[in-house]
Amino acid sequence: MNSNSLTERITRLQDHLSSQYVDFDRETTTDRLQSLYSDFSKLKILNPYGYDANVNYWRAVILDCNLHGYLTTKDYSCFIDKDELADLFYRPKKGKPLSLSHVVEDMTEKTHDLITQKEYEKRYPIQATNPSSKKLTWLQWIYHTPYRWLIPEASAHLYIVLPTVQEYAKIILQRHYSKPLCSSLDNLFTFLEFREEYGTLTCHQETIVQLSSLDVWVILRYLHHCYGVAIADAVKMFGAATSSSTVIKFPDRNEAVKVTARITDNDKAIINLKTACSTLHKQVDELQSKSEEFLKLTREYNEKNQKLQAVYMLRKKKQIEGILDRRFKTLETMETILLKIETSQNDLQVVEAFNMGANTLRSLLSEKDTVEQTMDKLQDTLEDQKQVEEAMTIGNEEISNQTIGMTNEDLENELDSLVTADKQPPSTRDTVANLTQPIDTESELLRLQNVLSSLNHPPSGSYQRKIKTKELA
Repeated sequence: MNSNSLTERITRLQDHLSSQYVDFDRETTTDRLQSLYSDFSKLKILNPYGYDANVNYWRAVILDCNLHGYLTTKDYSCFIDKDELADLFYRPKKGKPLSLSHVVEDMTEKTHDLITQKEYEKRYPIQATNPSSKKLTWLQWIYHTPYRWLIPEASAHLYIVLPTVQEYAKIILQRHYSKPLCSSLDNLFTFLEFREEYGTLTCHQETIVQLSSLDVWVILRYLHHCYGVAIADAVKMFGAATSSSTVIKFPDRNEAVKVTARITDNDKAIINLKTACSTLHKQVDELQSKSEEFLKLTREYNEKNQKLQAVYMLRKKKQIEGILDRRFKTLETMETILLKIETSQNDLQVVEAFNMGANTLRSLLSEKDTVEQTMDKLQDTLEDQKQVEEAMTIGNEEISNQTIGMTNEDLENELDSLVTADKQPPSTRDTVANLTQPIDTESELLRLQNVLSSLNHPPSGSYQRKIKTKELA
């Protein structure tokens, strides 16, 4: 909702105000609206009651409109821009409100509804320490250096709307704990998973709010500080030894006392496995698309009587299928590991699951090195998946050098089979295709009933006499 132009945002805001507030009706102008749009700053001395009434009215309007996504910046949902605030409330024949700067000042210094990003970060720090190291973690380091590309920094004229952050945090918690949580893995997220799951919120009155990365970080800080959501850093991601990711963990639900989540080494390894599975799924999809592309090129070259090129493309297809088969086996192994971890009831079972996965992956990848620690074995195995990424860069050099165990004669025979299949009449191909279709049980029963009803049964009288004769015998 916050990616539109200023004109569109003004229109949307005025529509919301007109439908929710009598004083903002488009057709009439009330005396109260006249006072709200006037320069009422002098009332602070002459009529403090009237001044506070106007400020409180504007405060309620600003908070309500921001919460429901009608008063946001161009890029962020949990922020307002004090420089464009008056422009957003522009009304034809009325102009802009003249005293919103005083309202913003009151909300900043008195009620503390509005807060700058720097002040917010000081109030809600991320305690992302690494238990195995006394050095600054990357999350802490990035806030002590100018390199803030990972976590964006808003401009100085932007303010975080704290009541909105608090309400969004409650909505996320309610959504998370209302889901059927089957295991502790359901409380674990990477930052990208968290944003995908909770980056779109349905607020009151069924309005949809889309959160940016900065919005998500702001809410995560509040969840971490006030609700015990843990944030950890420095997790080696699948196939990229130098990259890192953020691990997010919700605490176990406990209504009696406040519970703080704790991210363990096992949690980090599980996140690594989940990331690996997600990566492999994408790679499998790309490999399948590549295989279909080579098959299409094979047919096109064959139609042009370019048999050498057709055989070459068919060979490439076979090579891709060989890689795809290995990816499926690796993916099946990793998903089996995750399934066993999910069903594990204690740490011993978790370790056994990791051992099983490490040994199986080692056999698949021909890994011969021995590693003492189970977690190290699993990490080394995941790092050996580097060949997966190399394959997914569509490395023509790798594809060309791999063997598929088929001679040119075999490939030519398969090409002839493809040509023969393509030349079959449509009715024949349709018949073959129909053999693989699922059976419509209801239709089959009707067909059998019709067949049985068409059979010539003997007359009922003679049939009964035969039965009686058999009984007497």
